[in-house]
Amino acid sequence: MTPDQRNTALQIVAVAIAPLALAALAASRLWSVEAVADGAPVRLLGLTPQPCPGCGLCGMSRAFTAASHGDLARALEFNPLVVLAYPAAWALVAAAGFFVLRFARRRRWVAARS
Repeated sequence: MTPDQRNTALQIVAVAIAPLALAALAASRLWSVEAVADGAPVRLLGLTPQPCPGCGLCGMSRAFTAASHGDLARALEFNPLVVLAYPAAWALVAAAGFFVLRFARRRRWVAARS
């Protein structure tokens, strides 16, 4: 795989998973930490909240929510990895938006030259 092909593949992956990151960021802003802990986003999907299995991501939903509401100290209490994951989610959404806009501009430019 050439570097250009690898770059294109990474851009496609970013655009494909960015809606999930955007949904997580939107949900974290929409609900309170208490509502997230009670399973509100899961209930919205028609599912029954299950107990946390206790992995390294435990508390990340509440941490995202606290970060979205500007409470970084509380976010760090829930899961310290939020300092990496939260900015990464925003960066992913921004990068995907950039890739989509660049693709649209190229298509318009190519269509205008034809």
